[in-house]
Amino acid sequence: MSLEPKAVFEFGLFRLNPAERLLLRGQTPVRLPPKAFDALLLLVENPGHLLEKEELLRKVWPGTFVEESNLAQHISILRKALQDGEDGFRYIETVPKRGYRFVAEVRVSGDIPPDTGSAAQSAPPQRRFRSWAFPVAGLAVLLAALILTPWVWRRLRGPGPETIQSLAVLPLRNLSGDATQDYFAEGMTEALITDLARIPSLKVISRTSIMQYKDSHKRLPQIAQELGVDAIVEGSVQRSGDRVRITAQLVRGTTDRHIWAAAYDRDLRDLVTLEDGVSRNIAEQIRRQIAPRAPQQLANSAAVSPQAREDYLKGRYFWNRRSEAGYLKAVEYFQAAVREDPQYAQAYAGLADAYALLGSLPGAKLPRDQTMPRAKETALTALNLDDSLADAHTSLAFVEMHYEWKFQEAEREFKRAIDLDPNYSTAHQWYAFDLAALGRLDEAAAEMMRARQTDPLSAIINTDAAEMLYYDHKGGEALRQARATVEMAPDFAHAHRVMERVYNERRMFPEAIAEGKRALELSGNDTWMLYELAHTYLLAGDKAEMQDCLRRIASMSPGGILPDEAILPEIYVALGDVDRAWKVMDALYRRRDGSLILLKADPCFDVLRSDPRFQELLQRVGLPD
Repeated sequence: MSLEPKAVFEFGLFRLNPAERLLLRGQTPVRLPPKAFDALLLLVENPGHLLEKEELLRKVWPGTFVEESNLAQHISILRKALQDGEDGFRYIETVPKRGYRFVAEVRVSGDIPPDTGSAAQSAPPQRRFRSWAFPVAGLAVLLAALILTPWVWRRLRGPGPETIQSLAVLPLRNLSGDATQDYFAEGMTEALITDLARIPSLKVISRTSIMQYKDSHKRLPQIAQELGVDAIVEGSVQRSGDRVRITAQLVRGTTDRHIWAAAYDRDLRDLVTLEDGVSRNIAEQIRRQIAPRAPQQLANSAAVSPQAREDYLKGRYFWNRRSEAGYLKAVEYFQAAVREDPQYAQAYAGLADAYALLGSLPGAKLPRDQTMPRAKETALTALNLDDSLADAHTSLAFVEMHYEWKFQEAEREFKRAIDLDPNYSTAHQWYAFDLAALGRLDEAAAEMMRARQTDPLSAIINTDAAEMLYYDHKGGEALRQARATVEMAPDFAHAHRVMERVYNERRMFPEAIAEGKRALELSGNDTWMLYELAHTYLLAGDKAEMQDCLRRIASMSPGGILPDEAILPEIYVALGDVDRAWKVMDALYRRRDGSLILLKADPCFDVLRSDPRFQELLQRVGLPD
C-alpha cells in the first residue's frame, strides 16, 4: 500500500481506517469481508485510476489462483455496503472488460480519534485527595504540559509534512477514444495551469514542458525529478455525447503518495461553466492542501458563449503547435470566437499571440507590416476588456519591442505581465530579449533563467538561453548550453543553428558546417538556415559552397532572382564589402526587421560598431548608445 498505515481516507459519508481495518459510515461501523476490505483499500488509494482486473486479483489474493467471478462478487458486496448511488454518491465505476475505478472525491486525514466514552466507563475509581491538593496538582500538570508539550507533539506527529512549493500539471488524458477531442483535454490542462499559477509563491511548470509527457509511461517520481517539482497533478477527461467525466489527483513527486483526488461528472452543454468551474474547483482544493493560509485568488470568469469557448480552445490547440500553419489555423478559430462573442477578452489575447508570432517569422505568408499592427490592436482590445490577462500584456510588449522599437514601454508591459503571472515563462523569455536589446545582458540572462525554471524542457527557451550566452561572448558556456539543448531536443533546428554560430565564433568551422547542415535539414531547407550556412561556408573559406547556398535561395525567390538587400549583412562584411552591408542594414531598417533590436548584443554586428553609421542606426532604432 502506498500511504502510511496511519492515514485515514474520507469519501462521501464514509471514513476508511486501514490501520484498524475499519470502515465507518458516520459513526457506524460497516462490516466487510477481509478481501472486500482489501479491494476497497486498493481502489481508494488510487482514486480516478483504472485498476485492471488482473492487478486487483494479484494484489487482493497474492500467490493464489482466483476466478474473475470472485472479484466481481466482492465488488458487488462493496457496492451494497457503500449503498453506491442510493445516497447520491457514486463510488465504484466498472470499465467493461478492463477493471474498476474509484470515482468519488477522496480526502486524506490522520487517525480516527479513540472512543473516549468506553474508556471512561471502564476506568478504575479515583482516590480522594484533600481539597488543597487540587490546585497544587493542577499547577504541576500545567507546568509539565508547558515544558513537555513541544516535545510530546513532535513525537506524536513525527516529522512534519514536506511543503509543496512547486508542481506540474501533466496533460490530462483524453479517454474519449476520439483524437478530435484532444483540444478539450489540452484546454482543461491549460485552464488548470492558469488557475494554479495564481496561488501565491507556488511555482507551476509551463505547458511547453509538461506536454512532453503526453502519453508518457514514465513513473511520477522520475517526472518530478526531471521537472524539479515537489508534486504532480494528473488526471483524465472522458467525453461521451453531452456528458463528460473529469478526474484529477494531487500526488507527491518523490514518494508517489496520493494527497488528494476527485472526479467530476458534468453536462457538456455549458462548456464555459464546465471548464471554468471544474478547473477552479480543482485548483482551490489543491490550494487548501498545500497552502491553506494563502488568500483565495481564483475569480470567476466572465460569462462566455459555449461555442466561442470551444473555438478558443481549438485556437490555443493549434497555436501551441508553434508553426506557421498552426498560427494561421489558430487565427481562424480565434476570429470565430470573437465573432461569436465580441466581449471575449481571452480570444482577443489569443489573436494577439498568433499575429505577433506570425509577424516574427521570416518569409511568412502574411507580411509583417500587417500582422504586427493587428497583434497590437487585438492585444489592446483584450486589455480594454480585461486588464488582468498576462498573455495580452506580453503580446503587446512583444510588438512594442520587436516591431515598434519602444523598448522602455515594452519593459513596463513585460513587468506588468510578470506581476500578474510570475509563472508565465513566455513573459520572462521575451523580456530577456528586451533587456538584451538595451545592452543589459546580465539581467537578460537572469530573466531567461527564470523562464527556464517554469519551463525547464522548452527547446526554444533552452536555445534562447544559449543564445544569450553567445551574445555575451561566453562561448564555452553557450556551447555547453546548446549541446545540452540538442541532447534534450535533437530535432530542434534552432538549437543546431545556435551551435553553428558558437562554433563559428570559436573558429571551429568543420563542426559549424556540420551543425549548419543539420539545422538546414531539420528546418526543411528554410531560407534563414541557408543564409546561416552560406555565411559559415564563407568564414571557413569555401566560397563555392557559399555561392551554391545563395543559388538555392535564389531558386526559391520570385523570378529566381536574389536581390542584394536580401542577403545577410554579415555575408557582405565577411566579403569585405562594408558599403553593401550598410545597404542591407538600411533595407532591414525600412522593413522594421526584428533582427535590428539586437544591434547592441549580436556579435555579428561587432565589425560595424566602429562605423559612424552604426551610432546613427542605433538612434533611429531607438536604442541608447
